[in-house]
Amino acid sequence: MDPKSDFQQQKSEFQEQQRHHLASEGAIADALKHVKYKIAILSGKGGVGKTATTVNLGAALQKAGYRVGIFDADLHGPSVPKMLGIKKEARLNGAFWLDPVVTQSGIKALSVALFWPGDMTPVMWRGQAKSRTIRQLLSAAKWGGLDFLLVDLPPGTGDEPTAVLKSIPDLDGVIIVTTPQEVSTLVCSKAINASLTLGAKVLGLIENMSNYTCRCCGDVVNLFGQDKGKGLATMMDVPFLGSVPIDPLFSEAADVGSPVVNLHPESLAAKAFSQIAQALAQGLPPKEVPEAPVEVSKPCPGSGHHHGQHDEHHHHGEGGHHHHDHK
Repeated sequence: MDPKSDFQQQKSEFQEQQRHHLASEGAIADALKHVKYKIAILSGKGGVGKTATTVNLGAALQKAGYRVGIFDADLHGPSVPKMLGIKKEARLNGAFWLDPVVTQSGIKALSVALFWPGDMTPVMWRGQAKSRTIRQLLSAAKWGGLDFLLVDLPPGTGDEPTAVLKSIPDLDGVIIVTTPQEVSTLVCSKAINASLTLGAKVLGLIENMSNYTCRCCGDVVNLFGQDKGKGLATMMDVPFLGSVPIDPLFSEAADVGSPVVNLHPESLAAKAFSQIAQALAQGLPPKEVPEAPVEVSKPCPGSGHHHGQHDEHHHHGEGGHHHHDHK
């Protein structure tokens, strides 16, 4: 057979297998079958610190002994890798799987930014393309065994959040992030109602930028009003997970690419996230999932050594840490 014809036939067969894999009813469920709790993080509007909250909640859960993964579903402004200090790329593992990058602290992360050509390249896709991409990533990510998968959704209730909430089987619920301003709590109530409309349980509400504590005198100043997040949670009949204060160390940590929970563990913000992580974990019902098998990287057919070929000494992510056997 002509080598060119043979290659075209193999390519056609591979593409057909890929279409079948992605279209199969249980592709996403199969990819997530070893993940215990699957939780989406949502906000009604931008600018409330949702991604920073997701990253630090994940870091607090990881420090508490849980295996944590973070999926960045914000295609237009993917900032999870930046806040986790990730500089490596996600790798194709075999024909259909993507290996999330593992951070130095052990958190697994996957984002479109990990295989996009450059930090300055914008994602300019329409709704259907975005939803399809999210579903493909969900079905292709090889998370292995996790206790928590946190999904960082883009703000609002548009295509991407809807696609995630509809696509993840056995989604345990949604966490809503808000700030004390009235406009934020107003749109936050819409996010809560949207989640309930789509059949997603609201696990709780986190109020970011709740107050500021003066470093000199210790006075606490409620810049945007007091207990507004707690009041909204009561009004909407959802759990209130806790408040995160305004803390300059919080912003500094995000800029240098490390969760404040890890960089400044004694800070007010870090302590707040630790309490929120504890409240979340305690509020979830016991759950069992199949134990994940030992992970083996497979080379991507037709690719060079730099793209998905690993030997037994190769480690993914920053620092090469693996937490597959963590209980």
